[in-house]
Amino acid sequence: MPVKNTYSQFVPAIESKESLKAFLDASTELKSKHQEFAKSLTAWWNENLPALEDLPRKKNVYDLYHAFSATIAERISKLGILDEFKSRGAFASYWNALFTDLRSVSASGWNADLIPDEEILQSQFPEVLKEMRDNEARRDELDALFKEVNELEEGIWSEDDYEVFPKDELAEVKSQIKVFGGELKEITRDIKNKGKQVKALKKAGESFIPIEHVIAEMGNLAEELAKHIAEQETRIARHTELEAELKACKKIIKEIKERKDKLVEEARNKIDSAEARQLILARWERTLYATVEEYLAQYSRMLRSSLENLWEKYHQPLHSILKERDAASVELAGYLRELGYE
Repeated sequence: MPVKNTYSQFVPAIESKESLKAFLDASTELKSKHQEFAKSLTAWWNENLPALEDLPRKKNVYDLYHAFSATIAERISKLGILDEFKSRGAFASYWNALFTDLRSVSASGWNADLIPDEEILQSQFPEVLKEMRDNEARRDELDALFKEVNELEEGIWSEDDYEVFPKDELAEVKSQIKVFGGELKEITRDIKNKGKQVKALKKAGESFIPIEHVIAEMGNLAEELAKHIAEQETRIARHTELEAELKACKKIIKEIKERKDKLVEEARNKIDSAEARQLILARWERTLYATVEEYLAQYSRMLRSSLENLWEKYHQPLHSILKERDAASVELAGYLRELGYE
């Protein structure tokens, strides 16, 4: 932002060096420039698509390289940012990424074998690929959740703040459940045995009331133990639920990966030459945009770095520095007077 003559200062929106990235990311000028490149690349692609489609017949890979390199360099270098040298470099990177495919299409036509497995699945079994990606995302989310609580410093974790338990806390709760369960099992067995005694005493006409009182007391204790077990299981119910979900996600991912090769083979057999051409050309077009976009991203990173250097050197104006210097001099003079060095 101009100040006077040849002097400028950073706009108010840039309050710190760290805010430069956000400012550039939100820049309408940069976004507009990226759109210009995308529009120009789309026009270039549409103009040269027939030549690519004719590659299996003409088998002219190297001729296409020279023709394409000149036309695309001329077109995108006019937009600024990337000069002709960088434009040719971007196209060379793009061509190198496709070179094996180009030679194969030139020799054997539009073959489904050139389509990567992921693209095969996406085109023929998108629901399977989505299921795997969804489960992978959830698996990673749950793994991170369990990892987080197990890496907390001592004393940080609490049941109210986290859905899952650290390993040590979980082991303690499960140990209590196991102890209570063992006691309940033993009491249940004793109640059953004493019930048999009561039955035998009744049959013999002997007194059984005292034993029934014992059974009643043991029954109360069994209810109390069952209550404690239920309370502890409720405490870790959400943890147990998420553990089961994580296990299910991993199982689904494993099953899909195990049948992935078979699915890909089935899918390739379903793709004819026309569909293969469509899928391959679509990937080549995406690669073109991605390659040029990376060159533009490199420019953006260099621009940000340059601006950060300017910020570090010049964001504080000279008059402000002189004012701070004068204030420091006055403060120093005061200290000297206090020490008797007037």
